[in-house]
Amino acid sequence: MSDQEHCSRVQRVFHDSMRIILEPLIKAGREGMEMVSSDGSVRDVFPILSSYVADYPEQCLVACTKYGTCVKCKASATELEDMSADPTTNDISPYPPRTQIWTSSIIDEGKANTGGNAKAFHSYCMSHDVAGSVFKPFWEGFPLCDIHKAMTPDVLHQLYQGVFKHLVNWCQSALGAAELDQRICCLPPGYGLRHFKNGISALSQISGPERKNMAKILLGCLVGSMPATGIKAVTALLDFIYIAQYTAHDNTTFGYLRDALQRFRQHRQYFLDCKIRKHFSIPKFHSLLHYIESIELFGTTDNYNTEMFERLHIDFAKHGWRATNQRDEFPQMIRWLSRQEKVASFAIFQKSSSPNNPPTPLSQKPSISIAKTPNFPNRSIAVIKDKHQAPHFDHYLKVYLNSFADNPYPLCSQALEDAPCPITKVNVFNMFRFHPTAIYDDKEEKDTVKAIPCSSKVPDGQFDTVIAITGDDAESTGLAGKYV
Repeated sequence: MSDQEHCSRVQRVFHDSMRIILEPLIKAGREGMEMVSSDGSVRDVFPILSSYVADYPEQCLVACTKYGTCVKCKASATELEDMSADPTTNDISPYPPRTQIWTSSIIDEGKANTGGNAKAFHSYCMSHDVAGSVFKPFWEGFPLCDIHKAMTPDVLHQLYQGVFKHLVNWCQSALGAAELDQRICCLPPGYGLRHFKNGISALSQISGPERKNMAKILLGCLVGSMPATGIKAVTALLDFIYIAQYTAHDNTTFGYLRDALQRFRQHRQYFLDCKIRKHFSIPKFHSLLHYIESIELFGTTDNYNTEMFERLHIDFAKHGWRATNQRDEFPQMIRWLSRQEKVASFAIFQKSSSPNNPPTPLSQKPSISIAKTPNFPNRSIAVIKDKHQAPHFDHYLKVYLNSFADNPYPLCSQALEDAPCPITKVNVFNMFRFHPTAIYDDKEEKDTVKAIPCSSKVPDGQFDTVIAITGDDAESTGLAGKYV
């Protein structure tokens, strides 16, 4: 059996298995079924196959699309870099969309024209950019279903493990892996930033969180070593990656996404001129053209990001397997998971039912917390100005105290500058914590901001930068209404 025949059989087994598993969904989608809602009412529900969350290889397998082409439009493998469409349209791909009816018609024509010959059928379908391995896709017959439109974006695999992975490789080729590593190693510690003390070129099997940490520092490491055109191309892709993850979208944010793609198209020539790339016909880059359409159909990208399921795989599979003796592991894993759920449920019950320790709603908890005792009590202002790199601390302390006076001096008055400071020593805390409410499951998060003074262990100290919102005109796309 050839490799092609083996691959074709695997694909047919997948579709046959999915058809058996999802067969009840066809009848339920057409005739409806009674379901009890959260308010206790019984309603007729018509479940349909509306979205399918998967990475690119599985998308091609499910949609019966030729590998290397787009699963959502009719762009061929050599046309994926075309971004010349009108940017005012919702779906800015310049090619007509694939439809389930069109794909099924190609498969039916292939079966009719080739007389059941598998090789001829495969060649006919592949010539039309349709996978020539499946004779009957599992999604045929599903009501109100279009499998190509159901394919959703994937932040983890398309953006971070796809687009950004390519971007890092291009930057390493442009600057040299050693120079980029040196620049990354020289970055000072900062709030919310991971310090790659050995660079990134030696990392293997890079995870999604590591890609996210790289994205935070990449642009700062390129400034001064890459021409402005290259910087603009990198900035455009980073802008798209972050804006695509907004938890709310409107026409304005869609305009930001279109603008980011347009800027990348204008400046991507830099990578061609440097001989880093010969073309940009890359499926994961082309998929960016379809993000706006998918967001309008299915909501924000956090609704169908595979990162959530990857995390569940760790909890439900890896940890469960490690708790077994690796022999007849499935019953042991199920028993371990069941016990973990019971322990967690009992802990929640104890916390909620205790009269002496009632749970505090997250909305009522302070947004900022600080330690009960200072790290450096009664530290003189002169030491603070030296050790904490705050030469103007006494000036701003007087400005702050002056705001509480009955008749405050004007801030620009020389009288305030010459006035003695009534405080000579203050308590110093090294850090404070934010307590934002997480997007998922209303869980509490913790972010720590550090201000560690200079010492023999930390010669330069660590002073994290914080951007505080000071005005109602603050937006996420600039510094207006904010103070550093």
